[in-house]
Amino acid sequence: MSQTPEPQDPQERAHRASSRREENAIWSIFGYLLSGLLFWGGVGWAADRFFNTSFLTLIGLLVGMGGALYLVWMRFVRE
Repeated sequence: MSQTPEPQDPQERAHRASSRREENAIWSIFGYLLSGLLFWGGVGWAADRFFNTSFLTLIGLLVGMGGALYLVWMRFVRE
C-alpha cells in the first residue's frame, strides 16, 4: 500500500495534521461513548441478575452515557 507523499506547502501540511487530529478526536469520542455504555450497562445487567430486578440495566446505561458525555465534555469541549 503506497502512502501519499508529505506536501511541501506548510499550509497543506498544517491542514492534513488538523484533519488527522479531528479524525482521532471523533474516534476517541466514539470510544468513550461505547465503552461507557458497555461497561456500566454490563454492571447494571449483572446487578439485575444478582438482585433479581429489571430496572438496574437502564440505570447502568444512563450512568454510562452520562459519565461518557462528561468525559467528552472535559476533554474536548473545554479546551
